[in-house]
Amino acid sequence: MAGSETTRATVYHKAGAGVRKMETTRWWTALFLLVIMYAGIYFYTKSVKVIATLGLPVALVVFVGIIYWVKALGDKAEAVADRALDARRGAVAEEIVGNLLADLPGKFYVVNDVASKRWNIDHIVVSTKGILTVETKSHKGVVTCEGEMLKRDGRPFEKDFIKQAWAEAYSIRDLLTDKGICNLRPQPVIVFTEADVQVNEKVRGVKIIGSKDLHAFLEGLPDWMSERLSKAIIDCLSSSQYYYRDRERMPKVVAHNIASALTEEVVVSPTHKI
Repeated sequence: MAGSETTRATVYHKAGAGVRKMETTRWWTALFLLVIMYAGIYFYTKSVKVIATLGLPVALVVFVGIIYWVKALGDKAEAVADRALDARRGAVAEEIVGNLLADLPGKFYVVNDVASKRWNIDHIVVSTKGILTVETKSHKGVVTCEGEMLKRDGRPFEKDFIKQAWAEAYSIRDLLTDKGICNLRPQPVIVFTEADVQVNEKVRGVKIIGSKDLHAFLEGLPDWMSERLSKAIIDCLSSSQYYYRDRERMPKVVAHNIASALTEEVVVSPTHKI
């Protein structure tokens, strides 16, 4: 396989590409809403005299209606713009982690921005150390764990990231099983690029880590999987139409490194309890 003899890992897909596309779509949506809003105001002001001829009660109703409509569109445009900013932060986080993975030692493979049936998986790392699904988060603050709940600044996150991470791992296991490659389950990892992560143990089986510790974590994982199997897995992931956004295989990006390994339990049997 091309790039297998390089000193850095082979990388497929550009990290954050899907989220960047989402960001662009949201900005265009916000702009469209603003154009509609200002067009409505323009036509309303041109029709004020005509509306006034219908009587004061009708004019008041129309006036209140246009005010309500403008406010609703403005709020909607603001909400979409906020979501676009969230997408931008997410894309930056994916790009940061993608660059870190690309700089790891050779004979590792990474697939960025993987679109499955239900989830967008930020990164998948494969090597003789196992299979790793990596979800990136751009949240700031202090990340801790209380029992089986992940928290930021002492409060639960808005979503269950642990559940999401496991769903992504299982989707990859299911694909590899369907393709007849293996029935191994990847080790899910959540990487925070901006937060101070103070979680030492896995949370419900998911490794929680800050981006600054990603290299040490990945490179410290033990080798346990054969090169033949790891190559079969990456060949499947890099060629399967199922994964790629818009059902098209995206061009291969520069070969860089990826420490594709899991934690001490890296890839586990699908019957292993979470």
